[in-house]
Amino acid sequence: HSRLAVNHVPKASSTEHSRRAGRGMFGLAEQIRSESGLMTTVVAGMVVGAAEIPELRLIKRFKGQLTMLAVSVLFILLAADLSLASVVALGWGSVFTVLTLMFLVRPLNILLCTWNSQLNWQQKMFVSWVAPRGIVSASVSSLFAILLTQKGINGGDSIKALVFLTIMMTVFSQGLTARFVAQFLGITSSAAKGAVIVGSNPLSRLIGKIFKDRGESVVLIDTDEESCKQAETEGLQTYKSSALDTNVLQEAGLESVGTFLAMTKNGEVNLVLAQRAAEEFKPPRVLAVYPKSPQQKNQNSKDKVQQAFSTELNLKTWNQYLSDKQVKLGETVLKKLGFEFQKTHLQALIRSGELMPILIERQGSLQVLPATENWQPGDRIIYLLHDPKPKLLKRLSGSQQKGLTMERHPAVEEVPIPTVVLEADSEKIPTK
Repeated sequence: HSRLAVNHVPKASSTEHSRRAGRGMFGLAEQIRSESGLMTTVVAGMVVGAAEIPELRLIKRFKGQLTMLAVSVLFILLAADLSLASVVALGWGSVFTVLTLMFLVRPLNILLCTWNSQLNWQQKMFVSWVAPRGIVSASVSSLFAILLTQKGINGGDSIKALVFLTIMMTVFSQGLTARFVAQFLGITSSAAKGAVIVGSNPLSRLIGKIFKDRGESVVLIDTDEESCKQAETEGLQTYKSSALDTNVLQEAGLESVGTFLAMTKNGEVNLVLAQRAAEEFKPPRVLAVYPKSPQQKNQNSKDKVQQAFSTELNLKTWNQYLSDKQVKLGETVLKKLGFEFQKTHLQALIRSGELMPILIERQGSLQVLPATENWQPGDRIIYLLHDPKPKLLKRLSGSQQKGLTMERHPAVEEVPIPTVVLEADSEKIPTK
């Protein structure tokens, strides 16, 4: 009955109920035993996080907003009671102490705490650089300073001054450099890998297998049981559910992957799913297969969601080609010599319906190709090429295969480029 009652709590009220419950438990614990309120709320948070609470994501988001507000106010209140003279009185020894904490104690602490975790070395390095904010140590040191002063013990102000010096040095140095360190280590959100794909069809499964072959995590979501079983037989992780359920998207790992792709057979549904994923989870890349010219959509929605593959895409047709084994999987690299001619040649094949680009690799990062992507020399384009050769001829030529293999095809590679253009482009390329 309690579970049923919780499920019927309005979504807008869940965060307010959580706040009241937290304050109530804190006050009750303080009445029973002094200084026990904080531990009580921490344990309550652990219980709520482990339980299957409806709209848990809303509660976590609300908790994050409260945390930001409380930390900001608390820092101001604690720092207002700090004497600058007490910081200066510590001398240069305190600076060397803080540097030891930053470059020796903290990295060793993070290394031990993350020893058996799934974090890679880049993530551990970044955590070692920016992990603690110091609010707990600032609060405790302020409390100790007050208690020690009340008991007539010297040193309370020095402890507090050293803690705040640590906070000031780390916030100033690491706060200003966090972005550059993340970029250097390659762990920014734009560098996130993996994909969550909505819709299990021949094309989505092919894309999923390409990502998986590169060692990236891929999850497919579909409501059709047979489509999910087909994906599972091909070695792909699937969820038989609706992508409108944010709990399913969270279980699929959308909070940590780099790409969300909606490619069901309904373009309008794809756009709605992609917009919701962009608003709720904010992955770096959100794409959807939708009609050619969605002018009826507002500009804000189009900024959040990119159109996948090509404006000329007919998803049903290409899925049928894949089912009938009437396609070839290919790759091509855009060259500096004759780049414009090569790009024009590919775009002509796309407009004719003979070729569909699906993925792009740039600087070692493989991504789903947006329809509006500006191609650059050096880009590696992975595509599907329509191969309408009759099945009998395929058997006679021995070209029928169980699976698609990535190759370079003459129809794409042989670009008619005038010699004059090649000579002009070669003159523009600097020689080493």
